[in-house]
Amino acid sequence: MKVIICIPTYNEKDNIASTIDGLEESFKKIPPRHQLQILVIDDHSPDGTAAIVSEKKAQYGNVVLLPNKEKKGLGAAYIKAFKYAMEKLSADVVFEYDADGSHQPQYIPGMIKVLDEGADVVIGSRYVQGGSMPADWGLHRKFLSYFGNFIARFVLFTPQYKDMTTGYRGTKTKWLKQLDLDNLFSKQFAYKIQLYYELHRLGAKIVEYPITFIDRSQGKSKFPRNNIIDSLKVVFKLRLRDSQKLIKVMVVGGIGTLVQLLFFNLLRLKISLSLSQNLAIEMAVISNFILNNIWTFKEDKFNLKEIKKLLVGFIKFNILSLGSIIIQNLVLLLGIKLLGRSFLAENGLVLTGILLGLIWNYLMYTRVVWKK
Repeated sequence: MKVIICIPTYNEKDNIASTIDGLEESFKKIPPRHQLQILVIDDHSPDGTAAIVSEKKAQYGNVVLLPNKEKKGLGAAYIKAFKYAMEKLSADVVFEYDADGSHQPQYIPGMIKVLDEGADVVIGSRYVQGGSMPADWGLHRKFLSYFGNFIARFVLFTPQYKDMTTGYRGTKTKWLKQLDLDNLFSKQFAYKIQLYYELHRLGAKIVEYPITFIDRSQGKSKFPRNNIIDSLKVVFKLRLRDSQKLIKVMVVGGIGTLVQLLFFNLLRLKISLSLSQNLAIEMAVISNFILNNIWTFKEDKFNLKEIKKLLVGFIKFNILSLGSIIIQNLVLLLGIKLLGRSFLAENGLVLTGILLGLIWNYLMYTRVVWKK
């Protein structure tokens, strides 16, 4: 396995030599079947960082210097390094690694072992058991870090992960090649949140590895003042992007609700309550299928020219809608036993059943009927 450690630098002359030396020492503990290289992408540092990297290149032989004349941000630098590592160095794994000493090299062997054991992505996590934050951090910095992670996990529906803002990560390149790296929402620190989330969406096996994060001891922090705002923008843009289908399903469900209520109230006093409920549901099902097929899932819609597929899709849709029907009937019948019959009670119970049924429907639509 060819592993490339990507290190973006800008004015890191005080740290880059020790950073490379520390990594080279850690490489000695990694099985020889792995090829290891260090790729430093330097943003045209005026302090002589590149010259030091060139000295280390001569010393070790496995160090590559990639000049970067366009300073566009941390995320942009990493993406350029990833592409170079994949296209020019034939990398199987790329690591994101800070030059300032905050990422400690002794974790590299263990993280590579995790990848050897089947993980697709290994995350240096501060918030799993065994990981920790800098002891000298003030409460405000700890709060901002915890708060940022909480917001990302909550908004992106990823509570299974503990540290979504870490910058210490190893990723198998077969997963990176599936991503549109040129069009991430941020070119700054917030790129790491989107990259984490996109890898999760692809189904990559992500393992969090405990690390102790430490503050830089030399040089000036590159942490941008607008990082929090940028991160929030990325998180909510991701949520909005991935909620478009849900929003459309809800709109279609709202129209189906009106159809269902209309037929339910037309029939409730003429035939049995159960029959009027089920007939009204079927009318809503037909309405929902048509609207979802031509609007919500239009990129995967069933074509009228392929009648067989259309009928199969409609049958699947109806069968899976039985789950919603069962949910709605249980809510209605059990609710009436508790509340009795009245216009408000019956319609309130119908609306409650519709809401619960909507959750079921969305999951079935996206995972079965219009599954990519």
